[in-house]
Amino acid sequence: MGTDPKKLYSSAQWLGFRSVHYVFEATVPVARIPATRTLWPVIYERAPMTEYLYHHLEQTFREDIRMGQRSAGDRLPSVRQLCVDRKLSKSTVLTAYRRLEADGLIEARPRSGYFVCASNVTPHNRLKTPEPSEPHLAPAPVSAAQVLVDIMEKGAAFDLLPSVEWAPGNEQLRRCLSRAVRRQSSEQQLYYDEPMGVLPLRRQLASRLVQGGRKVDAKELLITAGCQHALLLALMATTEPGDVVAVESPGFYGAFQLLEALGLQALELPSSAESGVSPNALELALQHWDVKVLMVSPNFATPTGACMPESNKQRILALTQARGIAVIEDDIYGDLHFGLQRPRTLYSYDNTGSVLLCSSFSKSLSRDLRIGWIAPGRYLERVKRLKIVTSLATSVTLQQGVSQFLEEGGLDRHLRHKRQQYQRQCAQLQSVLPQYLPMAVSASQPEGGLVLWLELPESVNTLELYARARGEGIVVTPGSLFSGQDRYQNFLRLSFAHPLTTEHKDALMLLGELIQCM
Repeated sequence: MGTDPKKLYSSAQWLGFRSVHYVFEATVPVARIPATRTLWPVIYERAPMTEYLYHHLEQTFREDIRMGQRSAGDRLPSVRQLCVDRKLSKSTVLTAYRRLEADGLIEARPRSGYFVCASNVTPHNRLKTPEPSEPHLAPAPVSAAQVLVDIMEKGAAFDLLPSVEWAPGNEQLRRCLSRAVRRQSSEQQLYYDEPMGVLPLRRQLASRLVQGGRKVDAKELLITAGCQHALLLALMATTEPGDVVAVESPGFYGAFQLLEALGLQALELPSSAESGVSPNALELALQHWDVKVLMVSPNFATPTGACMPESNKQRILALTQARGIAVIEDDIYGDLHFGLQRPRTLYSYDNTGSVLLCSSFSKSLSRDLRIGWIAPGRYLERVKRLKIVTSLATSVTLQQGVSQFLEEGGLDRHLRHKRQQYQRQCAQLQSVLPQYLPMAVSASQPEGGLVLWLELPESVNTLELYARARGEGIVVTPGSLFSGQDRYQNFLRLSFAHPLTTEHKDALMLLGELIQCM
């Protein structure tokens, strides 16, 4: 025959065939085969189809995820469903899923199934990050837009579709609040709370603030009617009409409203959608202007979602402390971090009492609670008097209910769930933007918070877009609201606070059509 059977066997293995078995030239009983008979290999076909079906299934899902056809947080078909629909064995489907899971593309959730991981919004379907802002670096009076009042009347500052009903809220919180109402005494009904607020709640908050990097005593905290009230008290305690307040740009529209109401001038500072206020810009501004206060949101600031690096926080604090400038820190989004570690507050680096830390539960738990707090540092007594003037006291019953909720660990459980949910929803929104808003130029890539900053072509006026979208039942937040100057007309703030449902995708698609017609 002339061919060495061993060489043929070796070649068959090198080519990747699964198995090679030897047979003889003649069909004779094995026991009677003469020693001179030649053994010839029979090379079977490639491995059975089941060994390759899992690979085909794996590649199908892998490509769907890469192309954005399956967004972060999307649920994959169940193992049973795939077995029935594709006529596959359970082991084939599980092998495909386990290989995708090993590569970090999907994750298994107990009693829920397999889901696309939030970290797999690839550069293929992700917009670039907006360039740092360049506001006019000079103080100016502020005038808030009427459109903000219109948006707030809709109650939709964080949703495209204000008319859509959502799942019920936190049941444990409702029970704690109801229990506090039932236990309300006649004394509580007849008397006001002390100005500082209920002590058990302040103790709970003090223990939580340690996560931000600083040990705080309950006597250093004062309860307010939400974060906006805390910011108001902080500004009233540190400024007089006509003073210059440095703010990030783009910045929180609520801050501009407060500056207008108090007759203050805004000095808008260049900021990055990734790292927030530029320390270099602040240093330059302090050389030219008599700044009394810096008002800033270091952790996941609205509207960009920027998070300031720790080194920048320390440098900014060094600049303000050297000039005796008070810092008002809005940390309302600090608990909504996607990573394992909560970012530190500016307050945690301060040892002079010059930082006034403000926050509330409105973004992390419920907008309806209207319970906030302020750690005003050396301004405590002044802030306490101002609270009596502006609101007198806070509901004791409400404070007791929230305090009980914190004591039972309800907020920690709630935040663990919400952080994962918001991270998935953020990734989902980022992954569909190129599909539904293909004209978009850039979008921020937040690592926490509730919002991202979307840049559209310069020809698009988002105030005009707001009016058109409102006629279709869609509410957007125009970029011009986030500055006291005539800027950001082609930007939008988009929120991922709600699930990206079919209704939301339809709204995004309609929004894209409205933009195309402008």
